Amino acid sequence: MVTFTYPPNRAEEVGQAFVSGKAPELPDFVKRIHIFVVLDVELKTYSIYEVEDAKSHEGLVAITKRFTGYFNIEGSRFKIEPLLTVNEALPLIGLG
Repeated sequence: MVTFTYPPNRAEEVGQAFVSGKAPELPDFVKRIHIFVVLDVELKTYSIYEVEDAKSHEGLVAITKRFTGYFNIEGSRFKIEPLLTVNEALPLIGLG
């Protein structure tokens, strides 16, 4: 999951970067599942991606490169948080 925030006065600039292809495209093995937008003091998006286990490192690198395409937009920032399903997480604590 990627949390991406930016000031409202930069929304058009972010939208243009999104639709114009200024941000690098994602490879075929990275599937965009959902993008949610939250209207708050800043604009915030939650982007959910799915990547095969065997390509997780390459997927993380590709997602990072995509969001660095927004670095030139003042006030924008992103955070990547790998998510696991409950079934994937249980073995990590010895319950799976």
